[in-house]
Amino acid sequence: KQAQTGLEWLKKAAAQDYPPALFELSTLHLDGLKSLLRMSQEKANELLLKAANLGYALANTKLAANYLQGDGFEKNPDEAYFRASVAFALDSTDEQAAFMLGCFHYEKAVPEPSPYLACYYLNIKASKDTDGVASFFYIKSLLRLAEHLHDGNIVNGYNAMPAAFFWIRKLRDIGYEDAMGALEGLESRGQKSCANCSKRAETGEKYKHCSKCRAQWYCSKECQVEAWRAGHKQDCKRAAILNFEDYLNAE
Repeated sequence: KQAQTGLEWLKKAAAQDYPPALFELSTLHLDGLKSLLRMSQEKANELLLKAANLGYALANTKLAANYLQGDGFEKNPDEAYFRASVAFALDSTDEQAAFMLGCFHYEKAVPEPSPYLACYYLNIKASKDTDGVASFFYIKSLLRLAEHLHDGNIVNGYNAMPAAFFWIRKLRDIGYEDAMGALEGLESRGQKSCANCSKRAETGEKYKHCSKCRAQWYCSKECQVEAWRAGHKQDCKRAAILNFEDYLNAE
């Protein structure tokens, strides 16, 4: 009785083109509601499209995912990108829309991919990450952006490696499966040469890492001080800044 009354109110609201009601009714049509509402992919799609076209952010996000995966709709990456863009324009806190947009730019699946926008969008989801996927892509995007800005060179003051280490340790702490292996791999490579003068470590020799970021290794105190003055100080201090734009603009 209660479910029937609720459904009637929902249908009335949907009949008035109330976007949240259209979206909810679309979801119910996907699974059906016992004897009260029949399952219908066609009806679900119709209601979802209507809610999205009326400017409902959640409907556009769902539609973007459906077009991306071919779930109920024919796969259409261009339409998926458009719908995710609309969703984010309507609600800039929409983490799922931001994640999709970030992945489009990271995977270079748009006509004008931007390493900056990949970082910007992925960071929105990564900052509140619980499963590690967005953070993983954000790390790779940060490193790619640094390479893009400096022609593939690692430059003190613009080195994203300390930030990458920070985020990988964050991934490890939330239990992301591949984080430990990635961290050990980065540490192993980092220990092989001095981050300042590039001197290779001899077999069995262990260089000392920066005690703050634990992401750069040096063959001597002199090299560590030189790197610190040349810009590692900035890289080190901003590594743990969660917000991408704050990280990028940090002195």
